[in-house]
Amino acid sequence: MPERQDATQGRLEIRRGYEPGLIGRVGELHGRYYATAWGVGAQFEIMMTREFCDFIERYDPEWDIVLSALIDGVVVGSISILGRKPEADSAQLRFFLVDPQYQGRGAGKALLNAALEWCRERGFRKVFLWTVDHLPQSRQLYERAGFRVTTQCIDDRYSAPLTSLKMEWQASSKPNHDVSPLSAEGRS
Repeated sequence: MPERQDATQGRLEIRRGYEPGLIGRVGELHGRYYATAWGVGAQFEIMMTREFCDFIERYDPEWDIVLSALIDGVVVGSISILGRKPEADSAQLRFFLVDPQYQGRGAGKALLNAALEWCRERGFRKVFLWTVDHLPQSRQLYERAGFRVTTQCIDDRYSAPLTSLKMEWQASSKPNHDVSPLSAEGRS
């Protein structure tokens, strides 16, 4: 892409596609963030990195997108859209995380907006994601973009039972600007 925007204390750049080091950095971001948030360890980091590797191995730029956010040349966040889903006209948002040291600078919002714009351009009518109820900043970010909770369930894959939320966005969704601004973003 690259798309440039001003960011607090540094220059924010959004890039499209795989670049050397991205797989390791996405795995590291997830491992470090969720070790602190949930107390998970190597098993979770390995699972997330494997799933991201699988995505990159099957990556088709006609159906999928991976975006990375860089501030002053450092990868501080990532988001992916998996468009190769069995359900027609729908896609899944995954691997979304911004390094906590860089949250609140607009990287998460820029990544999410760029990903949803790409979905609109590709004709996806619906985008869904899974997140956890105990990440209020990320839920607010999603709701501001027009996502709504459609399913809740208990998920015990992460060392402790958590309430997982399935959220959906319709291409006709209008952003909700009534939700207060965020200070941080999370991953789904």
